[in-house]
Amino acid sequence: MLLHGTAAEAPEPGQAAAAIALLRHEPGMPIERMRQALGLSHPGTVRLIDRLVASGLVERRPGVHDRRSVAVHLTDVGERTCTRILEARGDRLARALAVLDPAELETFSRLTEKLLAAFVEDARHAYAVCRLCDADVCVDCPVEKAVNATA
Repeated sequence: MLLHGTAAEAPEPGQAAAAIALLRHEPGMPIERMRQALGLSHPGTVRLIDRLVASGLVERRPGVHDRRSVAVHLTDVGERTCTRILEARGDRLARALAVLDPAELETFSRLTEKLLAAFVEDARHAYAVCRLCDADVCVDCPVEKAVNATA
């Protein structure tokens, strides 16, 4: 249900929605970090980025610290697409959670935070846990807390 809603706003099925959301969270994300977060091979990640570039959603730029590296950024069209993806995700979540009363929502929230923190193996893995996260909404991120606690 959730993935279907976000995929409907993405330019293609699969990992495109997650890639776009990750780039909003970390503009200039290196291809290798995106590869790890999406669980794709390097060639698969490059092909995905090629398709997103061709769709006008992302652009490649030279890396900030190493001009030989490639940094991937959302375009203005990509930003608008990301907003639609995250709104679809939020709408689907809100509908699913509407059956819970306030006390149940509070319990669900605490349990979700605990589970998300438990999923984190290391900083690299955190991107895989949060790949469709809306960083504007998740202001007290349990995954970030878990990463900082293990550092």
